Amino acid sequence: MKKNLFYYLFTVICSVTLFASCSDDDEKVVNPVPQTTFTGENGLQLTYNGAPMLGKKVTFTPDATNAQKATLRLEGEFDLNGILGKAKSAAAREEVSMPTAPGVLPGSPVVTLPVDLTINGDQCSFAGTSETDYCTFSYKGEVSAGAMELALSEVKLKNAKLAGMTWKLKPYNQEVEESDPVRLVWESEKGIPLFSSFEIPVESVLKIALRMPLIAVGAENKVSATDMLGTVLQDVTFMEDGNIVATYKDAANGGTEWTKSPVNLAQYVVENDNQIKVFLNPAAIIAAVNNAGRAVDIQTVIQQAIQMLYPMLVNGVPVAFEQTEDALSVYLNTELLLPLLKTLVVPFAVRRRSGAMLVELMKKDPDFGDMAGLAEPMLKAFPEIIESTTKVEIGLNFVK
Repeated sequence: MKKNLFYYLFTVICSVTLFASCSDDDEKVVNPVPQTTFTGENGLQLTYNGAPMLGKKVTFTPDATNAQKATLRLEGEFDLNGILGKAKSAAAREEVSMPTAPGVLPGSPVVTLPVDLTINGDQCSFAGTSETDYCTFSYKGEVSAGAMELALSEVKLKNAKLAGMTWKLKPYNQEVEESDPVRLVWESEKGIPLFSSFEIPVESVLKIALRMPLIAVGAENKVSATDMLGTVLQDVTFMEDGNIVATYKDAANGGTEWTKSPVNLAQYVVENDNQIKVFLNPAAIIAAVNNAGRAVDIQTVIQQAIQMLYPMLVNGVPVAFEQTEDALSVYLNTELLLPLLKTLVVPFAVRRRSGAMLVELMKKDPDFGDMAGLAEPMLKAFPEIIESTTKVEIGLNFVK
């Protein structure tokens, strides 16, 4: 009797163990979503603090050993076909072969985000908080084999030196030298030759040009570039989530009302007390321009600029700034501008045909006729001017 009882208990235990083992195999968790790269054209719906974000991609990679874990790779996307092929060297092409645009989160071209998954049928969901070198954020999303929704929220810059501040363009007052919305500094040993032995400083000539009434407004009135600037740009706001938003009028398209630029078009991070980095989203810029109905093929213009400047497209444009309690000046400094001048302007200036065509066009325009006499010697002297340049700064001045 004892033997039979022992045998019976042993059989029951073995049966239960075998059944449980089979059940675990039958109910083994499997991730229903394969590795997939999602883009705006391939199932991605991405929002950044509630606003749609264009020009980005997210790669979903399931963990090979744990079905309830995965990795998201967040980065920018911009079609550089036909542009990178024209780069000067294979090394330059390889340098930005991946990614090709600024990242989703400012300051980080690529963000690798490990996530824990909740699997429900053919979908996976995930949520959590994380951080990069420059910001903190929360995330929440759902992914299936053909689509991904990803919402980034509560994005905040760690360095909030400029965050939440709105700056109005400094008004121009021709009676007060320091009351100028344009920051322009150009120091060089060589000036623009006016006579055989007399030279005018480059900075003086450029400031005169900026203040000449050359831009037509209406049928008869003309204003200077300095005056025009104040009528098209009202203020700039540095948001705490890294967005830069401007209040402006699209005067070129007949706009008369102040409007806000879209978010997720330009972002920034504060590098230190004297420099920020600005990240421009080319896909968002093109979409905004197209929505405005502009006739110019802006995409072609952007692509031509990217051919030379694409490393800064990904890694950010270094912009210097000086801030006091009531004033802010943001500008491109010598370290950035001087190499660009040597690369972009000098080749143009030494091409006689290009210079001659520009001078002829100026002579035919009554508004520029007086400047044509300065343009020709300036173009001829520009290579030497740039070589002798020790300081050049171009930017904008704001008040709080």
